[in-house]
Amino acid sequence: MSILKYGISVKMKSSPESIPTLKQLIECANTTQRELSKRTGIAEVTINSWVAGKYVPRLDNALLLCRELGVSLKTLSQSLGLDTGGIPDDSPN
Repeated sequence: MSILKYGISVKMKSSPESIPTLKQLIECANTTQRELSKRTGIAEVTINSWVAGKYVPRLDNALLLCRELGVSLKTLSQSLGLDTGGIPDDSPN
């Protein structure tokens, strides 16, 4: 299934139960959407729209989320329901 977000066709996949949602990633980081907003400078309503699945973050905002939540870009992408098939797993630096 593909949807149009920010003028870009995004291929969505159904997420297995083993892949955490963005909401779960935020909870695992022992923070809230409000605190994440304060720390990143991203509007809380914007973060809420990502958690609700209405939109996906731009790359610059996705990187901010990865840093704050302590997850890889691939993990964040999967939590947003994006198809990461064919994307190599992260390797240690």
